[in-house]
Parts: sequence; C-alpha cells; structure tokens
Amino acid sequence: MNEQIRHFAEQVLTNKLLERSDIETLSGLSTDFLDDVLYWANEIRKKYFGNRIKMCSIVPGRLGGCSQDCGFCAQSVRYDTGVDKTPRVLSDEEIMAGAREAAKKGVPHYGIVYSGRSVSADEIERLTGLTKRIRSECGIGVCMGLGIVSEEAIGRLAAAGVERFNHNLETSERYFSQIVSTHTYGERVKTIRTAMKAGLGLCAGGIFGIGETEADRIDMALELRGLEVDTVPMNFLHPIAGTPLGTMQTLKPREILRIVALYRFILPRTHLKVAGGRVLNLRDVQSWIFYAGCTSILSGNYLTTAGRAVEEDVRMVTDLGLEIG
Repeated sequence: MNEQIRHFAEQVLTNKLLERSDIETLSGLSTDFLDDVLYWANEIRKKYFGNRIKMCSIVPGRLGGCSQDCGFCAQSVRYDTGVDKTPRVLSDEEIMAGAREAAKKGVPHYGIVYSGRSVSADEIERLTGLTKRIRSECGIGVCMGLGIVSEEAIGRLAAAGVERFNHNLETSERYFSQIVSTHTYGERVKTIRTAMKAGLGLCAGGIFGIGETEADRIDMALELRGLEVDTVPMNFLHPIAGTPLGTMQTLKPREILRIVALYRFILPRTHLKVAGGRVLNLRDVQSWIFYAGCTSILSGNYLTTAGRAVEEDVRMVTDLGLEIG
C-alpha cells in the first residue's frame, strides 16, 4: 500500500484538513495507485457518514427558454439542441404528482429546479404554497434550484419549509468565464451565501469533463470547503449536440472514481452527491461510487437527459449493505 496515500488518509481520519500542497501531491500520483486512493476514500466515508446514503429526485419546474449561455446546457435559447426552447412551467398538480411518486418510492428529498437566470416574485409565492402542500401531503423534504435569487425570496422559501437550495459553482473561478458569460462567478457565490444566511442547507458543486484542469477541480473543491456547503453535487458531462461542449469526450469511469475519491479526501465531512451523467459515464461501475466516497445520489430522470429508475438505485444501495437515509 502506498505510504503517501496512507499518510494523507490518516490525517483526514484524525480530523485534519489537507493543505493544497498535499492535495496536489495526492492528485498527481500515478493511476497505478487508484485502488489505494479508493480504499482510503471509502474508509473516510465510513468514518464520517457510516453506511447512510442520501437519495433525492428532481422535477423541472420550468423547462427550456433559458437566456443564459452555460456551454453544456440543452435548455439555452442560444443553442440548437433539439429541445423545445419555449419555456414550460409545470402546473401545481404536475409538481405534486412528482412529489407523490417520489414519496411512494421511498425518496426522502424532492427538488424543484427551474431553468433561467431567476424567478419572479409571483413564482416564489406559488412555490411557497407548493412547499407547504408537499410537506403536509407527502411528508418529504423540499429543495429548490431557482438560479440567482434575492435575500427576500430565499427568506420566504425558508419560512415555507424549503430545506435546501441548489446553486452550483460549475467550475473554478479561473475557468468559469470559459463556460458561462451571461452571469458571474461572484453572483453565484453571493447566492450561496444568501441561502446559507437564511438557514438553508446548500447543494453547491459543479460539472466535470468540461475542459477544466486538475487545478480547476482542486480550486473548486477548496472554494466549496471555504464556503462550508454541506452537500456537493458532482455532475459529469453528458455532451449535448448543438452546445459548445457537444463534441467533448466523456470521462472514463476510473477517472470519475478518482475525482470522487479526491473530493472525499478534500471534503471529508461534506456529502458528495453523484448526479448528472452518472448513467452515461459510469455504466456498469456505478456502484463503485460509494467505495470512492460518495454519500448521496440523484435518482430518476435529470432535467433534459434520462437517469435511472429509482427502484434500481434503491436495489443497488441495499444490495451493497448500505442504508437510504
């Protein structure tokens, strides 16, 4: 077993955070030592999270018609992707039907995600009412991903019972402008801080395989560690024809496992949620994500791409002797 990896792991297992120089050394080790990295990432997961795995599902509350230019997104009006660009807002009953289905299948967390830069005050009012209905009628937690929102809007959502807010950094500050130009990295950080100030849990992560460097991955992890978010969604590019990143090569499964494990070393007490791109990129080794340090998954369909049936994910988790919590 590689002694450097053991040394870094023992630091983390004794509640010490790795310095950037240590992280760079760890990330620069030969892939010949990947099994060692995975072994210790799993030990770190067990130390801080036991065998509990969080599971959530999402519904696109508003789909299409996005004015932003995120280079990976099929919903942007700027790209010809075959997705209808006419904005469609799901009705109250469509959103409630999704919540009932999630509850029926044993998914304890339900996210409502909107395309676009932000949402109107009227829509915030509607969503506060829906949150109360979902909590009372379905008994599951409600999360929101609504873009850049104000302190007043976040406060209203929190008062209605929203538990978590999703707002990804996407990548490092250095690389952000190469992926998005219609809003800034600083606006994203501000929204994250606003949601945290309101007492909401934070899902803030990014997307990998978009041309970023290893330094960008480390930068984002350290930024998230500094922000003290409690859940980091880890998405892996599903190239969409017509977008600027539509011709990118997907990451190899072992590279994805390495990235997850590296984040587990950097963020030992933070939930790592493997989300978009899991099915396409990991294929037959999806279950390995937990041994790489993953503690949370997004199950069911995503926003514009197909995911995996919730029943299959529940079986995968329980077959491994893990528990959904």
